[in-house]
Amino acid sequence: MLSPSGKRNKIANYMDSLPEEFEVVEDLLGESEPSIKLATKSRIITLSCDDKGKVIEEFTMKDDSGNKDEFLKKQEAYDAIIHYYNDYYTGAKVTKSSFEEGTLTIELENRIVTLSYDAKTQSIEEKDKAKKSKKTKAFEQINIFDLPKDPVVPNKKNEPAITEEKTAKPAPKINLKSDYNKWNEGLMVRNIFNNKEYKVKRDEGNIIEVFDNEHGYLIMARADLVIL
Repeated sequence: MLSPSGKRNKIANYMDSLPEEFEVVEDLLGESEPSIKLATKSRIITLSCDDKGKVIEEFTMKDDSGNKDEFLKKQEAYDAIIHYYNDYYTGAKVTKSSFEEGTLTIELENRIVTLSYDAKTQSIEEKDKAKKSKKTKAFEQINIFDLPKDPVVPNKKNEPAITEEKTAKPAPKINLKSDYNKWNEGLMVRNIFNNKEYKVKRDEGNIIEVFDNEHGYLIMARADLVIL
């Protein structure tokens, strides 16, 4: 049988996982049977915990906030997206999270990925968008009328004026290749965001494929990893 303090911890952890912002309406966590009532933008939630440690969520929708079935569909979509993120993009930076729209946008080294849920196929869809690269301009385009006139060399004998010849300087070479020390397969690394340790499977430069016993193979940014 779970103690009241254990139930309180279970409820507190569950509250942290709620996708909505909320305010506390009634706090009974100090009771022998802890519970708490919360209010979000669209619903009133009551959380309690049974003796086995399972958190029980009961809620009603506020007026003009849709029906319960519609909310449960949104919750199913959001839960599926979060599960997919944890499986394949653990540690990636989340730039936007929308429960109402059922989307999650994450930022990788060279692309932006938006995850959404297809209820018909019960699958996650990925939409990729390449990051805008910052290019260095080798030349600046100018108008021919902005060029300075060629200097004229005076000729005392009234011979045709001689114009000074100009030689264009070659553009500087720009090395766009980044050099990295190759990470060998089996190297142990740690993700700086979730502090989890992984084993390197393949080094693709800025992108590293790692292995995790719980989730299998994952793709992570090199910048998010440090060698143990």
